[in-house]
Amino acid sequence: MKRLDRMSSIFCLLLGTSVVIRGFQLKLKVGKDMGPGLLPAVVGGILVFLSVTLLMRTILTEKPSKKEAPFWVNPTGWRLVIVTLVASAAYPFFLHYLGFLLSNFLLIFFLFLVIARLDWWKAGAGGLASAFAGQFIFVVWLKVPFPHGLIGF
Repeated sequence: MKRLDRMSSIFCLLLGTSVVIRGFQLKLKVGKDMGPGLLPAVVGGILVFLSVTLLMRTILTEKPSKKEAPFWVNPTGWRLVIVTLVASAAYPFFLHYLGFLLSNFLLIFFLFLVIARLDWWKAGAGGLASAFAGQFIFVVWLKVPFPHGLIGF
């Protein structure tokens, strides 16, 4: 597993670096008129950061952690994938009727509760945090016109 983590982190590091370079080759304006290279540069930078983090973790750890069964071998693994796909497919329909904020809260709350198996209050707190973060980033900061839904928010 450690060898596969190293290989995938090196691949993602190279991919992220190439995306960042290509993003800088495009116009990189920040502010009112964002250039087309801003999003690739940011996403590529995040990919580089995460791949370096994984690579450092594989280099610095002496032994692999306890052996875990692969996700797909677990009998409930397929059910969780199907539940996630159904919830993700239902999201656009709820987005139209319930609005961006409430739809995001319900989706994240459901995924935290069912998939991550968190307590309901932790799932609710995570759902609220991600819903309001998404509302701030996309609606307030980037001014993306999402539907308000029947409730009005």
